[in-house]
Amino acid sequence: MSVSALQVQLRALGSIIEELPDDLFTKKAGRASGSIGEHVRHSLDHARALLSLSDAEELTYDARLRGTPVETHSSVAAHAIRRTCSDLETLNAIPLDRPIRLYLIEEAGRTPSEVTSTLGREVAFVVQHTIHHCALIGLLLERRGVPTPARFGYAPSTPARS
Repeated sequence: MSVSALQVQLRALGSIIEELPDDLFTKKAGRASGSIGEHVRHSLDHARALLSLSDAEELTYDARLRGTPVETHSSVAAHAIRRTCSDLETLNAIPLDRPIRLYLIEEAGRTPSEVTSTLGREVAFVVQHTIHHCALIGLLLERRGVPTPARFGYAPSTPARS
């Protein structure tokens, strides 16, 4: 799995959200799902976590910045996606088999667990995680009558519908 696969997913997301009105971007569908903006911010949090590996050998996905303008303004989010895609280029200089330490909070209030992983494994995770959130965003848009491209939110391994 390459960094370019993540960039492809993020760029597809950016092209869909950049023109959305902010009221649609921030509207929640109910208690069970966040807003489109919250899903975008959450996806970017994970991509940005990978960027910490340019200077370090440790990674956590649990440090999140909630309530930022990325969640409330589609144009800010689209700009953040473009900037993140550009910044991800720095990871291309790092071998995908580079070992890293991943810290995960398994239970609230407990010390994070440490797991050994690789850059490639974590890029693959973030790509799949981004696709998952794109699927949720696609559903939120569909509920509001906003069309998305046919394969938006689908993993490359998902067969095309006939």
